Amino acid sequence: MRVTTTQMYDNLLAGVNKQLAIQAKGNEQISSGMRFQRPADAGLDYKMSLDLRHAQVGVKGSLEAVKTAESRLGASQTMLNSMKNIMVRAQTLAVQQSSAGLGATDRSAAAVEVGHLLTQFANDANQKWQGQSLFAGTATDKSSFTLDGLGNYAYTGSSQDRIVAISDTLKVTSNIRGDNASFAAAFTALEDFKAALQTNDQAALQTALGGLNSAGNGMIDLTSEVGGRLSALGVTRTSFEDMQFTLNKRINEHEAVDVPAVVAQLQQSSIALQASYSQISQVKSLSLINFLR
Repeated sequence: MRVTTTQMYDNLLAGVNKQLAIQAKGNEQISSGMRFQRPADAGLDYKMSLDLRHAQVGVKGSLEAVKTAESRLGASQTMLNSMKNIMVRAQTLAVQQSSAGLGATDRSAAAVEVGHLLTQFANDANQKWQGQSLFAGTATDKSSFTLDGLGNYAYTGSSQDRIVAISDTLKVTSNIRGDNASFAAAFTALEDFKAALQTNDQAALQTALGGLNSAGNGMIDLTSEVGGRLSALGVTRTSFEDMQFTLNKRINEHEAVDVPAVVAQLQQSSIALQASYSQISQVKSLSLINFLR
């Protein structure tokens, strides 16, 4: 079968186009660092990549949710520690003021300090986190506590907790509500202690000391509860971080281009391309000679 010059030229040109395509794809892979950019490049590999990246997005969202819960509970723990310290100071004062050797003047001065402690406790209980009330449940736009008509602090938040969805199957409570009995006990204990000092009532001071001790233990229990939740969230965060690391590694192994192999392929393609150009030049020369004949 006779092969015409035109057929030879067409075959060589097809080879050139093939090598140019290899060059373009190789350069694109090296530039992007990925084996494929579009479905046509990989087929099932591209679908697997999409599945892995979908899982990666889910894990990232879970980690963000964990960090939100940790941040809110961490802020709660800070305030609870402050309130716990206030109760410790009040207990110390109560022990001192229970002494029979102290009189009305001493206790009146102590009542002023207790008033400051009560105000500080209320400020801590009304603390905000990212502009939202920390202990008011889902009523984040309201103060957790306000003074009622009798001058006592009353809870004004909601009865619903702030739930954070870590995943489809895991949800956590990310707050402590101010309607927990420990808050009311602490406010009552501080108010009773202040009143006992103002009235210089020795018996009432003894009773107030017992109330302060009980309320202080309640704040300690609340602080410990939050600490336990934070520890559990830390374990959850570590688990999702491990999942994220594994997914990132799998995606990299699945998508990343083998640069040395691509470079070698480009070198081979370049040699083939130069050979094709040389052959095309020879075919053109033969065509010219045949024409001159």
